Amino acid sequence: MRLKGLYLVTPDYSGDWLFNATERAVKSGVDILQYRDKTSSFRIKLSVGKRLGTICREYEIPFIIDDDPVLMDILDADGIHIGKDDVPFNYIKSRFPDKIIGVSTYGSLEEAKKYNAMGANYVAFGSFFNTATKADATMSDINILNGVGEIKIPKFVIGGINRDNVDTVLKYKISGIAVVSAIYSHDDIENQVLYFKNKLKEHGID
Repeated sequence: MRLKGLYLVTPDYSGDWLFNATERAVKSGVDILQYRDKTSSFRIKLSVGKRLGTICREYEIPFIIDDDPVLMDILDADGIHIGKDDVPFNYIKSRFPDKIIGVSTYGSLEEAKKYNAMGANYVAFGSFFNTATKADATMSDINILNGVGEIKIPKFVIGGINRDNVDTVLKYKISGIAVVSAIYSHDDIENQVLYFKNKLKEHGID
């Protein structure tokens, strides 16, 4: 599956508006969708995940679940994204060898190299900018992106990316950008997706 381009991460479920907004974004050109929900019950996440998975299958893009291998398995999602305090990578790799595994490596090239060698499918760096989506996000030094060319798997940047700073991250050798509020907080979702897709294309990522 294509792991490149515009990676959309959902906010926590807060109503059925999420499905319409997500489908509009995906239809407009989002390349990957991650369902991330830190507040809902498992029952709600199962229901929401089924609907989001249907959207991804319809538009043939990867559907990733944040930090929940059980939910990923039940929904038969394409993969999982994990961070430093989540389910261990080795467990996921051994239990679900055919699933996409993405790993947050924050501001560490060494961690990224390690997971590259262990068989991760992609890594994510950040946050390099303030983000309201994750108030306790680890802030990283953007200069570490100078070394991402050493990482052979896809590399995404996540955290507070918007129209004002997207060019800053796209000058590095990354595979794509991950966004949340930059799309979900706007009324004109289609225009926002088009803007970021055009920016990616300008920098040779399409």
